[in-house]
Amino acid sequence: MIQLYCGDGKGKTTAAVGAAVRAAGRGRKILFAQFLKGQETGEISVLSRLDGVRILRSRRDFPFFSSMTLRQKIELAAIHNGMLDEIVGALENGRADFVVLDEITHACRYGVADTERLDHILACGRGAETEIIMTGRKPPAKLMECSDYISEIHCVRHPYGNGIKARTGVEW
Repeated sequence: MIQLYCGDGKGKTTAAVGAAVRAAGRGRKILFAQFLKGQETGEISVLSRLDGVRILRSRRDFPFFSSMTLRQKIELAAIHNGMLDEIVGALENGRADFVVLDEITHACRYGVADTERLDHILACGRGAETEIIMTGRKPPAKLMECSDYISEIHCVRHPYGNGIKARTGVEW
């Protein structure tokens, strides 16, 4: 099935990580792909040590999309589309049966992830033994329509609104 964790609240990636950990604990073959994230994070540190979990992400950190140059956007799109191709191959060859596409909604909206490749992944994810989880804000209607589960996480209050920056081990 296909799951979507969306909304403006904190916890979308955390929910996807929890689902991946649960699935890894049951012997699933996890492919955890992060889009628009390249810096070291606590969740990647832990996931990379679990048996049966493979991580796909940029090997370098890029600035926020609004601060990227055209060259950086083109480079990031090439990285993301390569990741999508790897995911297709892993699904088609049975090397993954549980895929997390963290921040895929942003990557699609910003044009740094090919939506046709994503469509192919979602079609592969319709197998009886395959689970696909997508995260991000403002998902396109197409992703909402194809999802079997949708959890919308709303922000009621967040310390960032009071000028408190992201904290190591809490937000990243």
